[in-house]
Order: sequence, then structure tokens, then C-alpha cells
Amino acid sequence: MKEQRTIVAHSLTRLRRGLVAGNLALGLMLCAAAALSLHNAREGDEDAARLTAENLTASMSGEVAAELRLIDNALATVAERYAKTSRATDRSEVLAQMVAEQRVLLKHVSAVRVVDATGLVTADDNPLAAPVRLGDRAYFEQARARDATVVSEPLLDRVAGGWCIVIARRLINADGGFDGIVLTEMTSEHFAEHFSEMTLGRSGAMAMRMNDNFLLVARHAASEPRSTRGLGEAVVSQALRENLRRNPAQGWYVTSTALDKVERITAYHRVPGYPFTVYAGLSTGEYLGAWHHQVVELSGLVALMIALVAGTSVLLYRGQKREHEGRLAADRTAREQSLMLENDLVGMVRLRSRVILWDNRALERILGYGPGEMRGMSMRDLYLDQATFDHIGRAGYGALRAGQRFRTQVQMRRKDGTALWIDLSGMLVSEEESLWMLVDIDALKQSEEKAYGMAFRDALTGLPNRRLFEEKLADAQATALRADTGIAVCYLDLDGFKPVNDRHGHEAGDEVLKAVGERLQQTLRANDIVARLGGDEFAIVLAASSDVGGARAVLQRCLAEIERPIQVAGGHRVTVSASIGIVLARGGCETAAVMRGADEAMYGAKRAGKGRIQIGSVGPVGVPGPALALAPPSSTSAGRPLRVA
Repeated sequence: MKEQRTIVAHSLTRLRRGLVAGNLALGLMLCAAAALSLHNAREGDEDAARLTAENLTASMSGEVAAELRLIDNALATVAERYAKTSRATDRSEVLAQMVAEQRVLLKHVSAVRVVDATGLVTADDNPLAAPVRLGDRAYFEQARARDATVVSEPLLDRVAGGWCIVIARRLINADGGFDGIVLTEMTSEHFAEHFSEMTLGRSGAMAMRMNDNFLLVARHAASEPRSTRGLGEAVVSQALRENLRRNPAQGWYVTSTALDKVERITAYHRVPGYPFTVYAGLSTGEYLGAWHHQVVELSGLVALMIALVAGTSVLLYRGQKREHEGRLAADRTAREQSLMLENDLVGMVRLRSRVILWDNRALERILGYGPGEMRGMSMRDLYLDQATFDHIGRAGYGALRAGQRFRTQVQMRRKDGTALWIDLSGMLVSEEESLWMLVDIDALKQSEEKAYGMAFRDALTGLPNRRLFEEKLADAQATALRADTGIAVCYLDLDGFKPVNDRHGHEAGDEVLKAVGERLQQTLRANDIVARLGGDEFAIVLAASSDVGGARAVLQRCLAEIERPIQVAGGHRVTVSASIGIVLARGGCETAAVMRGADEAMYGAKRAGKGRIQIGSVGPVGVPGPALALAPPSSTSAGRPLRVA
């Protein structure tokens, strides 16, 4: 008996040690798994915030660059016209007239002024109460010394009193003498209003700073709109300086903003061609709020599981100590452990005649129901429509009764009525009962749909690509067929684009393509279609266009816009033209034939001398229709060399 008690004691000691070691190992594994899951979740949330911030900065830097390029072109026009003004002409009157003309075009600037060689303001689009001198400003001397547009640091306007930046260009008379400068002002408030239109959240912020000295030009924070705090100052974090030193063009970092001490996920993007960088910061408190909640939930779940495992181990130890209850205790422990296997990810439901007999917590969580609410419900209540319910009944149960596996992806309805994607699979339990597993794949489906949408857009210009263009063309033809109208389909190929790439590099070529895409979009109507087919080739659909004259007028406007000089990196201005082929088609024409006719007409325009519009028609396969070559508008000279400024 004593020997038996000793054996039992040793056995219990070994069991106790094994249980302790097992509990520690399991606890460590659960903690490691939870930590890894939380780490991945945080990285995912940070990546989402980073992508959002990067998209905001890229979009805003493009808008700012477009406004500055418009000003740059306007000032260059004034300087060029002034240089051609003869002595006999009243130059002050000419300048006043040019200032008035440009003011109409530059809606986004706060002032257009002319400053004479002594620094005195001699012309202003707003009457001045007293003489104003600007000759002591740094940009005045910089503009005098350079035959290019000069952009100032943030300054306090001596007339209006607010913060602004000045864009200036020198005025050289016909004799080569310096007569002063022409300048425009853009207020910090103007940029801040642009920033306020972006979705930044309750604690987000957007700012623009100088590249070299980090001086703050404009800033908008959702928590303090219209604040001028920090303008003209270089109060920045060390993280900003380090990231810009490594990658000055664009990047991101996470740190507390120096101005308001709010921790943000901040992305930055340099304004192409100008000495500014746009910053967009999204509060980590907002983007990571769900993650913090997940930390609490997962920590509680891990603690609960560790407690359950420890409790089970105690029960097992006591059961072994009471030998006569050993088997019952072991069975009870196995059942308790099986209960622990019920997870929060895979929903399970048991059905009889497609009515719910039992469901687990995961299914209630996925579909938004409370404990026990789903018992007795018909599965019809969970499907979006009767057709889907009937299809699952036929296909699913038919496969299961045939001894086959059944699995599908289907949209189902939550308790609140919203739809979500479910991975559905099932098995027969008996002739009347079945067991089904439901996995929430809604996030995965949304991600796939987003990636599918991205496949239809040109990455450089944001225009529809060839695949989306063909679909939109088919839709436009269907609309024209219903309305008994015609459409005009145009193929456009840039002339002089290759010299831009060869001389200025592919980045300059990319800027030309983006500028052409933007100009086409601005020139065409909202219901017209413009797409980039690849390389320097674009396509246009003019909706409800039944006559050559109307289509020709629209395309001549497009051609004139394309031929306007384009500012590229390095301060160079380049000029390109285009050869355009067009066919007029009714809604019932074959899409491939319409596209082929436009393509052949475009190549006909190139062969006829480039820089022109050629009218074609829809003909049989491989046989181009009759074509009419239209001479380019007066502003176009076919075959002329590329103009580079």
C-alpha cells in the first residue's frame, strides 16, 4: 500500500510538473500569437493611413504645381510682350492693360502688381491708398538678376497684411534695360482653403513648406482652422529633417508634429518644378483607435484562454488524485477542451429543412445577432434575394446528396441589412440535417474589387486605359443607338514627343503626357470620353456628335490646347503637336470597325504632314473608309521643329 501511495505520489508530481510546464508553454505561445497578430494589424492600419496620406500629398502637390505653372506662363507672357513694346508706346499704359488682362485669367492670386526699377509699385489691380516700395525685398533683386520666374519665401504682405508668397519676373525693355518686375501674390489662406477640402479626420493636418529652409507657407489643421500659428517659421521635427535628407522627393514617417504635439502618420511630396513640399498628417489616435480596441479585446481573450487552460489543468490534476473519478474527470476535461476549440473566426450553423437549429458565437458575431437570436430562423432571411436562396438549395443540397463537396462564395445579409461576402461550405449530418461553415471574406472581396478597379486606369495620367476605353465606347454606342444620334471617335498621336524624351529625359516626357491629358479633360465636355491607349497615343469619344463641323471645332480647340507650351523639370518649356484621326459613327456600328477607322484616319493625318485633323469613316475589315484631311488651325504649323524654351 505504501509503495502504491509512493508510485501515485510520484505520478502526481510528474503530472503536476508537466501541467505547469504545459501551461507556461501554451501561455507563451498564445501571447506570441497575439503579439504577432496585433503587430500585423498595426502594420496594416499604418499602411492604410500611409497610403491615404501619400495620395493626399500627391494630389495636392499636383494642384499647387498646376496653379504655379499658370502664373509662370502669365508672367512670362507679360515680360515677353513688354520686351517688344517700342519706345514710342506709353509703356505704363501697356503694363496696366496687361496686368488687367492677366488678372482676369489668374483667379487664384490675391494681387497682380508692377514694380518699377526703383522698387516703387506703379501698377496694381487694386488701387493703393499710399505709395508702396518693394525694392528691399529679396525677390526683387533675385528677379533683376535672373531671366526666369522667381518664387519668394513666405512674407507678410505690406498692402493686405496677410501671409503670402510672391511669384515675380523681371521686365526688360526693348533697349535691354531693366524697368522693374511684374509679380503676383498667392496668400497662405488660399492654400489653406485648398487643404481644408481634403479628408483629414478630426485631428489631421496639411501643410506646405519651403524645400531648403522648411519655412511654413500654409497650414490647415482640422482642430484649429484658419490658424496662422507657425507661418513663416521653420518649427519642424527631427524625424521630418532626417526623412527629407534620405529622400527629399517623397516619403513618410510617424512622429509628433512640432507645432501642436499631435502624433501623426505624415506623408510628404515635393511640388514638381517649384521649391515647395506638401505634407499631410493623419492622427494615429484616429487611424489606430480600432487597433487599440483590438489590443484590449485580444488581451482579454488570451487571458481568458490561459485562465481556462489553467483551470482545466487543475481539474485534471484533482481528477487524477481521485482515482475512482479518473475516467469521468478525463472525459469531462476532453469535453471542456473541445469547447475551447470553438473559435471566433469560422461561423457554424446546423440546419433542419433549412431552418437554424444551432449556431456558434462566431456566426452571431459575423452576422451581428445576439446570443440565441438566430435559433428557429429560416436561412431565407440571411440571403439577399429569393433567387440566391433557391440556387443554394438546388446546387448545394444537390451536390451534398450526391456525396460531393459543396463550396461557394455568396453575399448574405447582416442583421442591420447590410450585405457582406461569405465563403460558404457544408456537409450532410443526416437526411434532414446539415452542418454549414461560414467565413467572413468581405474585406478580401473589397480589396479584390479595388485592385480590379485600378486595372482600368492609366497609372501616369489617371485616364481610362485601353480596356476601360473600349467598354466606355461600347456604352456610348448603346446610348447613341437608343437616342438615334451619332458619336465621333478620335485617335490622337503626339507629334514631337520623342525629341522631348531624347533631350530632356523620360521624366519630362511624363510631365508632357500628364499635361496633355489634363488639357484634354479640361477642354472636353463632361459626357465626352478621353483615354490614354499607351505611349503618346490618346483616344477621344465625342458623345451626341452627328456632324463634321461640330466635331472639327472641338478637336481644333483640343489641338490648340496641346500646342500651348508645357513647363517641364529644369525650367524648360517644350511644345508638341498632334495628328488626329476621327470617324463619325452611328450607334449600330461595330466597335472594332469604329476604332480601326479612327486609327487609320490618324495615321493618314501623320502621312499628310502631321499636326492636323483627318476625317475618316467606318469601312469593311482591312479597308479604310474615304478620308478628308483638314489643314491645321492657324496656330498650327505641320512638321515644324519642336519649340523648347
